[in-house]
Amino acid sequence: MTLTVFILVFFSAAVHVSWNTFVKTSRDKVSFAWLTPLASTAILVPVFVAFRLVQPGPLYGEVVGWAALSGFFEAIYIILLFSAYDRADLSVVYPLSRGVAPLVTLALGGLLLSDAVTTWHGLAVLIVVAGVTSVSFSVRTAANPGHSLRGVALALATGCMIAGYHLVDRRAMTLTPTPNPLEYLFIMHCFLALSMSAWIVVSRSRRKRAFNEWPVNKRGIFIVGFGSTFGYLLIMLALRLGNVTYITAGRNVGIVISTAVGALFLKERVGWKRALGAVLIVLGVAALVLLRPSDR
Repeated sequence: MTLTVFILVFFSAAVHVSWNTFVKTSRDKVSFAWLTPLASTAILVPVFVAFRLVQPGPLYGEVVGWAALSGFFEAIYIILLFSAYDRADLSVVYPLSRGVAPLVTLALGGLLLSDAVTTWHGLAVLIVVAGVTSVSFSVRTAANPGHSLRGVALALATGCMIAGYHLVDRRAMTLTPTPNPLEYLFIMHCFLALSMSAWIVVSRSRRKRAFNEWPVNKRGIFIVGFGSTFGYLLIMLALRLGNVTYITAGRNVGIVISTAVGALFLKERVGWKRALGAVLIVLGVAALVLLRPSDR
Protein backbone atom coordinates (compact mmCIF):
# COMPACT_ATOMS: atom_id res chain seq x y z
CA MET A 1 0.00 0.00 0.00
CA THR A 2 1.44 3.36 -1.03
CA LEU A 3 1.66 6.33 1.32
CA THR A 4 -1.04 8.14 -0.67
CA VAL A 5 -3.46 5.23 -0.32
CA PHE A 6 -2.68 4.87 3.39
CA ILE A 7 -3.36 8.55 4.04
CA LEU A 8 -6.69 8.35 2.19
CA VAL A 9 -7.68 5.23 4.15
CA PHE A 10 -6.56 6.63 7.51
CA PHE A 11 -8.54 9.85 7.24
CA SER A 12 -11.55 7.98 5.90
CA ALA A 13 -11.43 5.69 8.95
CA ALA A 14 -11.35 8.67 11.33
CA VAL A 15 -14.34 10.26 9.59
CA HIS A 16 -16.16 6.92 9.57
CA VAL A 17 -15.82 6.43 13.33
CA SER A 18 -17.12 9.97 13.93
CA TRP A 19 -20.34 9.50 12.00
CA ASN A 20 -20.88 6.01 13.44
CA THR A 21 -20.94 7.64 16.87
CA PHE A 22 -23.85 9.82 15.72
CA VAL A 23 -25.62 6.69 14.47
CA LYS A 24 -25.27 4.99 17.84
CA THR A 25 -26.65 8.02 19.71
CA SER A 26 -29.61 8.67 17.37
CA ARG A 27 -33.05 8.22 18.94
CA ASP A 28 -34.98 6.50 16.15
CA LYS A 29 -32.55 4.43 14.09
CA VAL A 30 -35.11 3.44 11.45
CA SER A 31 -35.82 7.09 10.72
CA PHE A 32 -32.13 8.01 10.91
CA ALA A 33 -31.18 5.15 8.58
CA TRP A 34 -33.56 6.47 5.93
CA LEU A 35 -32.98 10.20 6.28
CA THR A 36 -29.18 10.14 6.16
CA PRO A 37 -28.92 8.63 2.63
CA LEU A 38 -31.44 11.22 1.48
CA ALA A 39 -29.25 13.93 3.00
CA SER A 40 -26.15 12.45 1.30
CA THR A 41 -27.88 12.39 -2.07
CA ALA A 42 -29.10 15.97 -1.67
CA ILE A 43 -25.57 17.11 -0.80
CA LEU A 44 -24.20 15.44 -3.94
CA VAL A 45 -26.80 16.88 -6.36
CA PRO A 46 -25.09 20.27 -6.94
CA VAL A 47 -21.68 18.57 -7.16
CA PHE A 48 -22.93 16.14 -9.80
CA VAL A 49 -24.61 18.92 -11.81
CA ALA A 50 -21.46 21.05 -11.67
CA PHE A 51 -19.28 18.21 -13.00
CA ARG A 52 -21.75 17.40 -15.78
CA LEU A 53 -21.73 21.04 -16.86
CA VAL A 54 -18.01 21.76 -16.50
CA GLN A 55 -16.04 18.51 -16.87
CA PRO A 56 -18.30 15.47 -17.30
CA GLY A 57 -16.79 12.06 -16.80
CA PRO A 58 -17.68 8.88 -18.73
CA LEU A 59 -21.11 7.52 -17.77
CA TYR A 60 -22.17 4.40 -19.62
CA GLY A 61 -24.28 1.34 -18.90
CA GLU A 62 -21.65 -0.66 -17.06
CA VAL A 63 -20.84 2.25 -14.74
CA VAL A 64 -24.52 2.70 -13.85
CA GLY A 65 -24.91 -1.05 -13.35
CA TRP A 66 -22.04 -1.29 -10.87
CA ALA A 67 -23.27 1.85 -9.09
CA ALA A 68 -26.75 0.32 -8.77
CA LEU A 69 -25.33 -2.91 -7.31
CA SER A 70 -23.14 -0.93 -4.91
CA GLY A 71 -26.17 1.12 -3.81
CA PHE A 72 -28.08 -2.08 -3.07
CA PHE A 73 -25.21 -3.50 -0.98
CA GLU A 74 -24.94 -0.15 0.83
CA ALA A 75 -28.67 -0.21 1.65
CA ILE A 76 -28.46 -3.71 3.15
CA TYR A 77 -25.32 -2.62 5.03
CA ILE A 78 -27.10 0.38 6.57
CA ILE A 79 -30.16 -1.65 7.56
CA LEU A 80 -27.99 -4.30 9.22
CA LEU A 81 -25.66 -1.75 10.85
CA PHE A 82 -28.45 0.28 12.44
CA SER A 83 -30.14 -2.91 13.64
CA ALA A 84 -26.86 -4.10 15.15
CA TYR A 85 -26.43 -0.81 17.03
CA ASP A 86 -29.84 -1.39 18.59
CA ARG A 87 -28.59 -4.69 20.03
CA ALA A 88 -24.88 -4.27 20.82
CA ASP A 89 -22.29 -1.66 21.77
CA LEU A 90 -20.41 0.49 19.26
CA SER A 91 -17.15 -1.06 20.42
CA VAL A 92 -18.53 -4.54 19.55
CA VAL A 93 -20.36 -3.81 16.30
CA TYR A 94 -17.66 -1.64 14.74
CA PRO A 95 -14.69 -4.03 15.22
CA LEU A 96 -16.69 -7.10 14.19
CA SER A 97 -18.16 -5.65 11.01
CA ARG A 98 -14.91 -3.99 9.99
CA GLY A 99 -12.84 -7.04 10.96
CA VAL A 100 -14.90 -9.51 8.92
CA ALA A 101 -14.89 -7.42 5.73
CA PRO A 102 -11.20 -7.96 4.81
CA LEU A 103 -11.61 -11.71 5.32
CA VAL A 104 -14.30 -11.74 2.65
CA THR A 105 -12.34 -9.53 0.26
CA LEU A 106 -9.26 -11.69 0.88
CA ALA A 107 -11.24 -14.74 -0.21
CA LEU A 108 -12.95 -13.12 -3.20
CA GLY A 109 -10.66 -10.28 -4.30
CA GLY A 110 -8.20 -12.50 -6.14
CA LEU A 111 -10.95 -14.64 -7.67
CA LEU A 112 -13.16 -11.79 -8.87
CA LEU A 113 -10.76 -8.90 -9.38
CA SER A 114 -7.27 -10.42 -9.61
CA ASP A 115 -6.42 -8.57 -6.37
CA ALA A 116 -4.46 -11.50 -4.97
CA VAL A 117 -2.42 -11.37 -1.74
CA THR A 118 0.65 -13.25 -0.52
CA THR A 119 0.97 -16.10 1.98
CA TRP A 120 2.17 -13.66 4.63
CA HIS A 121 -0.94 -11.57 4.15
CA GLY A 122 -3.00 -14.74 4.59
CA LEU A 123 -1.26 -15.42 7.90
CA ALA A 124 -1.94 -11.86 8.98
CA VAL A 125 -5.64 -12.48 8.40
CA LEU A 126 -5.51 -15.21 11.08
CA ILE A 127 -4.55 -12.52 13.59
CA VAL A 128 -7.61 -10.53 12.53
CA VAL A 129 -9.77 -13.65 12.96
CA ALA A 130 -8.34 -14.15 16.47
CA GLY A 131 -9.24 -10.57 17.31
CA VAL A 132 -12.78 -10.95 15.97
CA THR A 133 -13.17 -14.15 18.04
CA SER A 134 -11.98 -12.38 21.19
CA VAL A 135 -14.45 -9.53 20.65
CA SER A 136 -17.25 -12.06 20.09
CA PHE A 137 -16.44 -13.92 23.31
CA SER A 138 -16.44 -10.65 25.24
CA VAL A 139 -20.16 -10.29 24.50
CA ARG A 140 -20.97 -13.36 26.59
CA THR A 141 -20.21 -11.40 29.75
CA ALA A 142 -22.85 -8.79 28.93
CA ALA A 143 -25.93 -8.41 31.09
CA ASN A 144 -28.17 -9.71 28.27
CA PRO A 145 -26.06 -12.21 26.32
CA GLY A 146 -28.83 -13.37 23.96
CA HIS A 147 -29.69 -9.82 22.98
CA SER A 148 -26.02 -9.02 22.43
CA LEU A 149 -25.37 -12.16 20.40
CA ARG A 150 -28.08 -11.11 17.96
CA GLY A 151 -26.15 -7.87 17.62
CA VAL A 152 -23.00 -9.88 16.89
CA ALA A 153 -24.77 -11.85 14.16
CA LEU A 154 -26.00 -8.62 12.59
CA ALA A 155 -22.49 -7.14 12.81
CA LEU A 156 -21.03 -10.16 10.99
CA ALA A 157 -23.64 -9.83 8.24
CA THR A 158 -22.84 -6.11 8.06
CA GLY A 159 -19.19 -7.00 7.43
CA CYS A 160 -20.18 -9.18 4.47
CA MET A 161 -22.10 -6.28 2.95
CA ILE A 162 -19.10 -3.98 3.48
CA ALA A 163 -16.97 -6.45 1.55
CA GLY A 164 -19.64 -6.61 -1.15
CA TYR A 165 -19.72 -2.92 -1.94
CA HIS A 166 -15.92 -2.62 -1.71
CA LEU A 167 -15.53 -5.35 -4.32
CA VAL A 168 -18.13 -3.73 -6.56
CA ASP A 169 -16.62 -0.26 -6.25
CA ARG A 170 -13.09 -1.53 -6.83
CA ARG A 171 -14.35 -3.09 -10.07
CA ALA A 172 -16.02 0.17 -11.09
CA MET A 173 -12.90 2.20 -10.37
CA THR A 174 -10.82 -0.07 -12.63
CA LEU A 175 -13.12 0.27 -15.65
CA THR A 176 -11.77 1.83 -18.84
CA PRO A 177 -12.51 4.67 -19.18
CA THR A 178 -12.61 5.23 -15.41
CA PRO A 179 -15.67 7.10 -14.12
CA ASN A 180 -15.36 10.26 -12.06
CA PRO A 181 -15.54 9.08 -8.41
CA LEU A 182 -17.90 11.90 -7.39
CA GLU A 183 -20.27 11.26 -10.28
CA TYR A 184 -20.20 7.52 -9.57
CA LEU A 185 -20.80 8.23 -5.87
CA PHE A 186 -23.87 10.33 -6.71
CA ILE A 187 -25.39 7.61 -8.91
CA MET A 188 -24.69 5.02 -6.22
CA HIS A 189 -26.40 7.23 -3.62
CA CYS A 190 -29.45 7.60 -5.86
CA PHE A 191 -29.87 3.82 -5.90
CA LEU A 192 -29.09 3.68 -2.18
CA ALA A 193 -31.82 6.24 -1.43
CA LEU A 194 -34.30 4.34 -3.65
CA SER A 195 -33.50 1.04 -1.91
CA MET A 196 -33.85 2.57 1.56
CA SER A 197 -37.12 4.24 0.56
CA ALA A 198 -38.49 0.89 -0.64
CA TRP A 199 -37.51 -0.61 2.73
CA ILE A 200 -39.46 2.14 4.49
CA VAL A 201 -42.53 1.91 2.24
CA VAL A 202 -43.07 -1.85 2.53
CA SER A 203 -43.57 -1.69 6.30
CA ARG A 204 -46.42 0.25 7.91
CA SER A 205 -44.56 0.57 11.21
CA ARG A 206 -41.47 1.96 9.47
CA ARG A 207 -43.58 4.42 7.46
CA LYS A 208 -44.96 5.80 10.71
CA ARG A 209 -41.43 6.29 12.07
CA ALA A 210 -39.88 7.65 8.87
CA PHE A 211 -39.66 11.32 9.93
CA ASN A 212 -39.33 10.85 13.71
CA GLU A 213 -35.67 11.86 13.77
CA TRP A 214 -36.01 14.96 11.60
CA PRO A 215 -37.50 17.43 14.16
CA VAL A 216 -35.03 16.50 16.89
CA ASN A 217 -31.82 15.70 15.01
CA LYS A 218 -31.48 17.66 11.76
CA ARG A 219 -27.88 18.48 12.63
CA GLY A 220 -26.93 14.84 13.17
CA ILE A 221 -28.65 13.78 9.95
CA PHE A 222 -26.66 16.25 7.85
CA ILE A 223 -23.40 15.56 9.73
CA VAL A 224 -23.73 11.86 8.98
CA GLY A 225 -24.93 12.60 5.44
CA PHE A 226 -21.85 14.70 4.74
CA GLY A 227 -19.41 12.62 6.80
CA SER A 228 -20.38 9.31 5.20
CA THR A 229 -20.15 10.84 1.72
CA PHE A 230 -16.79 12.52 2.29
CA GLY A 231 -15.32 9.51 4.08
CA TYR A 232 -16.28 7.12 1.33
CA LEU A 233 -15.12 9.50 -1.40
CA LEU A 234 -11.62 9.07 0.08
CA ILE A 235 -12.07 5.30 -0.21
CA MET A 236 -13.24 5.62 -3.82
CA LEU A 237 -10.03 7.50 -4.59
CA ALA A 238 -8.01 4.81 -2.82
CA LEU A 239 -9.81 2.05 -4.74
CA ARG A 240 -8.55 3.57 -7.97
CA LEU A 241 -4.99 3.00 -6.77
CA GLY A 242 -4.76 -0.08 -4.56
CA ASN A 243 -5.68 -3.68 -3.75
CA VAL A 244 -9.23 -3.99 -2.37
CA THR A 245 -8.15 -6.28 0.51
CA TYR A 246 -5.43 -3.90 1.70
CA ILE A 247 -7.86 -0.98 1.60
CA THR A 248 -10.69 -2.86 3.32
CA ALA A 249 -8.27 -4.07 5.97
CA GLY A 250 -6.60 -0.70 6.33
CA ARG A 251 -9.92 0.92 7.25
CA ASN A 252 -9.75 -1.05 10.48
CA VAL A 253 -7.39 1.51 11.97
CA GLY A 254 -10.70 2.98 13.12
CA ILE A 255 -11.27 0.06 15.50
CA VAL A 256 -9.02 1.51 18.19
CA ILE A 257 -10.71 4.87 17.76
CA SER A 258 -14.19 3.34 18.01
CA THR A 259 -13.26 1.40 21.15
CA ALA A 260 -11.90 4.56 22.76
CA VAL A 261 -14.99 6.56 21.74
CA GLY A 262 -17.26 3.84 23.12
CA ALA A 263 -15.43 3.80 26.45
CA LEU A 264 -14.78 7.52 26.92
CA PHE A 265 -17.84 9.22 25.43
CA LEU A 266 -20.62 6.61 25.28
CA LYS A 267 -19.69 5.11 28.68
CA GLU A 268 -19.62 1.59 27.24
CA ARG A 269 -17.87 -1.08 29.28
CA VAL A 270 -14.79 -2.35 27.44
CA GLY A 271 -13.52 -5.53 29.11
CA TRP A 272 -10.13 -7.11 28.59
CA LYS A 273 -11.39 -9.59 25.97
CA ARG A 274 -12.86 -6.84 23.86
CA ALA A 275 -9.77 -4.67 24.27
CA LEU A 276 -7.50 -7.62 23.41
CA GLY A 277 -9.64 -8.37 20.38
CA ALA A 278 -9.37 -4.81 19.13
CA VAL A 279 -5.58 -4.90 19.57
CA LEU A 280 -5.26 -8.20 17.70
CA ILE A 281 -7.39 -6.91 14.84
CA VAL A 282 -5.23 -3.83 14.58
CA LEU A 283 -2.03 -5.93 14.62
CA GLY A 284 -3.39 -8.12 11.84
CA VAL A 285 -4.49 -5.11 9.85
CA ALA A 286 -1.09 -3.48 10.33
CA ALA A 287 0.58 -6.58 8.90
CA LEU A 288 -1.82 -6.64 5.95
CA VAL A 289 -1.13 -3.00 5.23
CA LEU A 290 2.63 -2.89 5.84
CA LEU A 291 3.76 -6.15 4.24
CA ARG A 292 4.80 -5.52 0.67
CA PRO A 293 3.21 -7.58 -2.11
CA SER A 294 6.60 -9.10 -2.91
CA ASP A 295 6.99 -10.51 0.61
CA ARG A 296 6.70 -14.34 0.64
